[in-house]
Amino acid sequence: MPARRACRRPSGFTLVELLVIITILGLLVAVALPRFSGARGKANRATMMSDLRNLVTAEEAYFERNMAYTDNLAQLDYSVSPSVTIEILEVGGNGWSAKATHVNTDYECGVYFGSATPPAGIPIPDEGIIGCT
Repeated sequence: MPARRACRRPSGFTLVELLVIITILGLLVAVALPRFSGARGKANRATMMSDLRNLVTAEEAYFERNMAYTDNLAQLDYSVSPSVTIEILEVGGNGWSAKATHVNTDYECGVYFGSATPPAGIPIPDEGIIGCT
């Protein structure tokens, strides 16, 4: 008498089961991605604000030594974060202004002191306060 083979389902997943799992994962990514990109934009903005705070400290230290402000970042004991660009817009005897941009965001941040003109297009409530778009 021949041996009977047990009818077993082969192990593994069917194509339908795999498609359902991939669809669920796609929906989870679609929900989480906008939240993540918003957090990354806020982090880039915080980096620009931090760089501007450090620039304020460096400019004031330079002023204490030389009794003048400078628009040359090389003269300051100051380093910029990667992907951030600092532009000193105006320097005068009574003040200065600067703005920061980041390659991965559309935000711009700026600051001004003294009689300098605030950076255009950036809402800054008062002198010495860093504002961002």
